[in-house]
Amino acid sequence: MIKHALLAALLLITTAGEPVSATRAYLDTALNLLQQYSVESPKADWPKLRAQAHAEAADAERPSDTYPVINETIEALGNPHTVLLASPEGGAPDPFGMVPDGRMIGSTAYLKLPAISVDLGQEYVDAGLRLMRDLIAARPGSWVVDLRGNTGGDMRPMLTVVAPLLGEGRKGMFVGPDGSTADWGVVNGHLYAGGEMAFPQVEVPPAVTGPVAVLVDAMTSSSGEAVLLSFTGQAGTRSFGAPTGGFATVNASFTLPDGARLAVTTAYMADRTGRTYGNTPIAPQTPVGDGDALAAAIEWLAQRP
Repeated sequence: MIKHALLAALLLITTAGEPVSATRAYLDTALNLLQQYSVESPKADWPKLRAQAHAEAADAERPSDTYPVINETIEALGNPHTVLLASPEGGAPDPFGMVPDGRMIGSTAYLKLPAISVDLGQEYVDAGLRLMRDLIAARPGSWVVDLRGNTGGDMRPMLTVVAPLLGEGRKGMFVGPDGSTADWGVVNGHLYAGGEMAFPQVEVPPAVTGPVAVLVDAMTSSSGEAVLLSFTGQAGTRSFGAPTGGFATVNASFTLPDGARLAVTTAYMADRTGRTYGNTPIAPQTPVGDGDALAAAIEWLAQRP
């Protein structure tokens, strides 16, 4: 995440040696972030985009007046996962206040993974791993990982909780616009992503065996889709439900000087084979209505050896 000091420095943009207005500098700050970090940036006509943005914001008097112009630039880039969050204190319920939940359904362990923000990662992991230990102690013969309604957030807490079900090795990749890649996976029981170990201080239960059913729906997005991709291609695993939201891309969040946040899509997600999905919804292996997904998964698991 970009620091406020750097943002302040970005506000010192000049044109032909002359200081620009604070509002124009604010707009240029957002444009600079989009040009530098957006996965769509290499194919964009930036001189044209900047000229158009400056012309449309010529009469802007305050940063909020530039929001429509910034949104038009985002739309022109063409990635629906990039978004300007201009009202971070909206009145909608916060889906990031939840932690994993679960129970035993017969001999099957049921694990519900909700969305999660970066700020609540430790709480999420602690609650999730306590639950995993309890479920593992019940000696389940199979597992259900429910990602329905999981709109994303931070993939690291989610994947740390399900690391015992994934086992060792590479589980997915980040793919940059130039084709460069960085893996994510499990090493010595811990999640690593982009070369860094996540939550190294926690004790993750040992790997467990057994078939796994993954439930998804149209709300399963972003980091929720990253969990689905982590299970994709794993033996004894099958997905059920409806196609996902189609946001299997990586976002970086930048705080603008007025407190608005700019979430910029910086890379694509790929499964362990290297297949990228981008903004195409991921179809489950067994399409089934939302109300029937769990029942269909339990039925399939019951037929597994």
